[in-house]
Amino acid sequence: MPILMTARYQVRPHAIDRCKKAIQLLAEHVKENEKETLFYMAQQEKLNPYAFLHTMVFKDEVALTMHRSSKAAENFVKVLYPETIDPLEFKEYNLIGTNLEI
Repeated sequence: MPILMTARYQVRPHAIDRCKKAIQLLAEHVKENEKETLFYMAQQEKLNPYAFLHTMVFKDEVALTMHRSSKAAENFVKVLYPETIDPLEFKEYNLIGTNLEI
């Protein structure tokens, strides 16, 4: 059963460029190295450019563990977490319908 998750957060204005670079590096790593991460998308809110939403689909718990334990995720955490205004809000979802092949 796939694992569907979101992560929502807001960063401090002075850190926006550094955080966006960390997001891009993580997304590139996922694309190139995490075949069991079935979907990964990081979005920046238009009206509040300091707010972000990541949407993720992992094949299973092993894929989620691999993602969380990657060097890229570790680097992302080191850059981003100190710059967030509030702790990241993670949520997990049940799949109801999709056009993705998962």
